[in-house]
Amino acid sequence: MKRVFKILVSLLIMGLVFSCGNKKPQPVAVPEPSTGTSEAPLIKIHVIQKSTNPTPYWVNKKWEIGKDELGRKVIYMTVEGQRNTKEKAEIEAESKKIARLSELIKQVATREFAVAKQGMLNDDTELDAYFEETIAAVSKNVNISGAMNVEDYWEYIQETQGESSKTYWRYVKRYAMDYETYQKAVKQAWEPVKKKVPPELKNKAQSVLENLSKSQDLSEE
Repeated sequence: MKRVFKILVSLLIMGLVFSCGNKKPQPVAVPEPSTGTSEAPLIKIHVIQKSTNPTPYWVNKKWEIGKDELGRKVIYMTVEGQRNTKEKAEIEAESKKIARLSELIKQVATREFAVAKQGMLNDDTELDAYFEETIAAVSKNVNISGAMNVEDYWEYIQETQGESSKTYWRYVKRYAMDYETYQKAVKQAWEPVKKKVPPELKNKAQSVLENLSKSQDLSEE
């Protein structure tokens, strides 16, 4: 009897082991990636009040080369400030003048050199490093204090995004700099650089410089 009992126990254990060994692992459920398409509400701008209607074309132009009322070639540049009062917005714009105009002069020089190079028969990239060095120095050499404030524009704005809303003043100031002042800064910046230009590239470099003075009226792209 004991022998039969032992045999039954052995068979039971073997059955359990066999069934466990052949049990297939259950796949782990992987959560589906989120397909939510919720986006932040669009920002809506409403101009409540403005100093001039329609808005002057130059307000959204960073810079352009043109002529003043006397027919002189000048570089026009704009700076702006945004604050909770019109007075503070104007002060902010004025405080940004030096840094902003220096940055814009660098943009003018970059664009002018690019256009002047297009006039060459061969687009010689070997000169690029020398021009880049000159351009970097132009904004340091130009006398920004010579830029004159020629026009102002302001607007009172309501900005809405979803349920939230805020109002502020935007003040834009336009400055004009005599083009000859800018050209003088370019020549001063080029003087130390041209000494580094290899002899075989000097004629090409000179051609680019001559094309600068012949450039047509330009503006930011």
